[in-house]
Amino acid sequence: MPDETDIPIFYGSSRHAVDESRRVMIPVKWRPKDPAVEFSVLAWPLDSEEYLLVMPPERWRAMLERLKGNSLHDQSLAVLERAIGSNYAPLTLDRVGRFALPENLAKLVGIEKEAEFVGRLHTFEIWSPARREAALTPNNKKKAANAAKKINL
Repeated sequence: MPDETDIPIFYGSSRHAVDESRRVMIPVKWRPKDPAVEFSVLAWPLDSEEYLLVMPPERWRAMLERLKGNSLHDQSLAVLERAIGSNYAPLTLDRVGRFALPENLAKLVGIEKEAEFVGRLHTFEIWSPARREAALTPNNKKKAANAAKKINL
């Protein structure tokens, strides 16, 4: 099993071409030392499916643990688990550092010929460049500042 310390911090942003098989190159600085690391990808957020959220194993397991601690009788939790389960895929890098994006997820978030990678420190996002551009608003900096205050950064 890969050592969690081998997972880099995901920072910066970059664009990469997507080939006809939906393979896309992962930024070199984001590749784990062990290429066998299995990442988890979801169309995110669940209510609008704007981009692909990519999580390393530790982050994925933490999310699953939070779900597991709740009642199986909770119908809203069942809806959440179905939404995650139906829009999830495991991803591993090929020998040259590419992910093959699942067709259903790439189509859902509008990724075609190009993908934009956006670091989120412990996870990262893969966007359609057009959707990413449309999502950038002046309010983003204000939201980030408010979130930093909320968690006392």
